[in-house]
Amino acid sequence: MKSTRQRILEILDNRPGITAAELSRALQLTQADIRHHLSNMVAEGLVTSSGQQKTGRRGRPARRFSLSASVHKDNFDLLSSALLNTALHSLSPNQQSTYLEQVASRLVPSEKTKGPLSQRLVKVINHLNDLGYQSRWEAHSDAPRIIFERCPFAKLRIKHPELCRLDAKQIAQLSAEPVTLVESNAHLDDGFCLFLVGSFRPE
Repeated sequence: MKSTRQRILEILDNRPGITAAELSRALQLTQADIRHHLSNMVAEGLVTSSGQQKTGRRGRPARRFSLSASVHKDNFDLLSSALLNTALHSLSPNQQSTYLEQVASRLVPSEKTKGPLSQRLVKVINHLNDLGYQSRWEAHSDAPRIIFERCPFAKLRIKHPELCRLDAKQIAQLSAEPVTLVESNAHLDDGFCLFLVGSFRPE
């Protein structure tokens, strides 16, 4: 069964410039429900307000809605953002952590990483860089550090800083060590992050 969001997107694709009232009638939902979904989709960049329609009544003219032009391109950030919002919206913090753990397990190789920690970290870096990260590791007295100079999901991370936790879970699964995120520029588009790998004593 299609979700309300999917049904709204389908109607907007076929009938650009539709109003919330017209969507309400088409989907047999209240205008409050329709406006709630439209507001979220406008914020995500999926939908735009494309003008106003006079209703013949007093008050503010009705707004018209259409799909954003970027939806018709190969804009995977928008799709990923919508999927993340839908998947994480109703989950508790513990459930979100479990969900991100499951996503991380699909991004890393199934075979277990073995050998000394230094060898495991080399494999971690090679795998991450194959995925489009620009990463390196450094030895330090407290714990080894993994540094991201670039993250392939940096633009998406601006709206979804939880992806930094996904990165930490990937590193933990690849290295078979506990991982702590200690610094992140999730609000910027360069993707810089700093992780500590293994047990360490905070200063």
